[in-house]
Amino acid sequence: MSFKSIVSLTLALCFSGQALAFGNPDTWTRGYAQGTAEYAILGKGQSQLYLACDSSGYQAATIIFTDVNGHQVSMDSGQSLTLKIDNAEEADISESESHVGSGNVMWAWNKLRTGRRVIVSGTGAKPAAFTLNGAAAVIPEFGDNGCVAKFALP
Repeated sequence: MSFKSIVSLTLALCFSGQALAFGNPDTWTRGYAQGTAEYAILGKGQSQLYLACDSSGYQAATIIFTDVNGHQVSMDSGQSLTLKIDNAEEADISESESHVGSGNVMWAWNKLRTGRRVIVSGTGAKPAAFTLNGAAAVIPEFGDNGCVAKFALP
């Protein structure tokens, strides 16, 4: 195989959806890149639940949901985003800039650490379910490691 073929193959793998997906199916994963702590799990198809915290605490934590078809919905972006954890009522985590919104995000984030299963839905996205088994060992408590709401930022 020529050098040119190897470079082309490497670039193709780097920019394919599979190579860029962060997380493991049915297992929570932790990562760290450029000052951001990342926590994710993959589901069926292209579905993923992704949480991130700026380790400096100068930016709000974020939650991004990708559905089975690859449609993404994120909090604090003007989109609707909800979590239903176990048998609790659905939590609206669309925004963290208000006092109520930040309280909802904090409750849902910490419930992700103690629940068994979450169903995520959002604007234009097909709902997806993810396990929460092992999440407490990966996801920090809200308020730790730079995981703060927009409401808490100066």
